[in-house]
Amino acid sequence: MEHFSAIQSLCRIGLENGDGRFRKQVERLRDRLTKAGDERDAATLSALLANVTSDVSLAPSNVEVSRSLVVGDELTGNVHPPVDRETSVPLAEILLAPSAGQPSPIFDETLQLAMGALVSEWQNAEALKALGVEPSRSCLFYGPPGTGKTLAALTLAAKLNLPVVNARIDGLVSSFLGTTARNIANLFDFANRYRCVLILDEFDALAKMRDDPHELGELKRVVNTLLQNLDARANKGLTIAITNHEGLLDPAVWRRFQNHVRIGQPDLPTRLEMLRTFLGSLELGDDVIKTLSYVAGPRSGSDLKTFADALRRSLALSGSEATPRAITLATKTLLPRLGIEDSDMGPARLFLVNEPKFIGEVLHADLGIRQDSLAQMFDCSQSKISRWSGEWASDEKTAVRTADA
Repeated sequence: MEHFSAIQSLCRIGLENGDGRFRKQVERLRDRLTKAGDERDAATLSALLANVTSDVSLAPSNVEVSRSLVVGDELTGNVHPPVDRETSVPLAEILLAPSAGQPSPIFDETLQLAMGALVSEWQNAEALKALGVEPSRSCLFYGPPGTGKTLAALTLAAKLNLPVVNARIDGLVSSFLGTTARNIANLFDFANRYRCVLILDEFDALAKMRDDPHELGELKRVVNTLLQNLDARANKGLTIAITNHEGLLDPAVWRRFQNHVRIGQPDLPTRLEMLRTFLGSLELGDDVIKTLSYVAGPRSGSDLKTFADALRRSLALSGSEATPRAITLATKTLLPRLGIEDSDMGPARLFLVNEPKFIGEVLHADLGIRQDSLAQMFDCSQSKISRWSGEWASDEKTAVRTADA
């Protein structure tokens, strides 16, 4: 499309205003470009729509938290965090603008609703108060590594317009007898003194002390200190704990948190949105994005970001344009390096060693990928793609009959 760069800029400005009517028109333009066969410009608008949706829905809101909900002095740049008495290492870092420099998280619809519900409680504190309750003041984020738990906590704090006291529990654990409990008490005393969100990352670190039978007495003392401080903070501010190993947590610790939010591996629609965002600068067609998502499989957002960055670096170093064929070749060189190559005959392995079978599987995976797009990616005719698809279907029917026999 002629002058598309100017149109793209106008679309971004309009979308950032959050007008639903304007967004609808951009969606109509994208659909018309797709219908006209202008896949590149349509993909650019799709990425723009996804990016602005994430930015608008998860950007910090203008929630003004009442001083009756979060008490204490204001955190400023002149305030220094407490330190370990023996090592002088800070027990936490202070983030006055928790969303600064952070990407907007991309979560599935269920998780976005959960996050929205938490913020809504603080937005409607007066309505809750009329019924004799207050907004939730504690939340436990748990799930596999790399799924965005810390980012979610920082985003939640930014939405409430509150600074963050960010502490890693493993940094509070000391080899000196009694020091760990004292560090925890000092951290909570500091957080309770200021209006803030207290984030406790690597929350399962205390449970690792169970591995040493000589530490059982110290562990009991530390856990008791932690529970007492969580109880004491219950009416002072918001506390968010984060763990990758929820099974290690003491049951008494779980009961101290009003919300238990699992942040797991992203589902397929979320993975597609992530890759559209991470690869947005390449302006890839949607079928290419879908194929890459199928190759990568169920991966965390962190893994997908690593994959996308490696793909962009490979293209930059080779000087290749981001054509469908160049993307395919670059992906084949990257998979063994990134640990995505499956040991069995999964999608990644098939992509590398058995193109006909891979194409048959991806065409029958209900992703809506077109045969002509795969023909461009694998540098062959569409008739060959169609033949491979038919052979795959025939082989599957034969396998089913054999299994039933």
